Amino acid sequence: MPQNFTLSTLSTMMLTLPAAHSAWTQPNFGAVLLAELQQTGALIGPLQQGIRRGSHALIDDVSLMVLQRSEGDDDLRVKAGLSYFSIIPGCACEADPTPMSELPEYVELRVAIRRIDSAATLELLDD
Repeated sequence: MPQNFTLSTLSTMMLTLPAAHSAWTQPNFGAVLLAELQQTGALIGPLQQGIRRGSHALIDDVSLMVLQRSEGDDDLRVKAGLSYFSIIPGCACEADPTPMSELPEYVELRVAIRRIDSAATLELLDD
């Protein structure tokens, strides 16, 4: 079952993506969407939830590929693939035999941006 991440229900701040909304028809839409999602901190939950190999998502080096775009009467919808890394941290002791290796991760998200006010929801898609 898909996991929904609507910041309005998780905190007092609603997620809005005005820059992505404005860039919808532009060739740099994917880059604008990624930058705005990172700036708002909206990717932390979905990337952590989507981990398959590690235990902690690293959100500094994320790449986004727009897989599908569609328009509804009330919203703009995007299916995006995100590649990022996770780690399995050791104890950080001097004799810790576990190296800190970055492990590749991949998730797909559906982003819906409401036309009237740029309010947005994220949905983590199942494999």
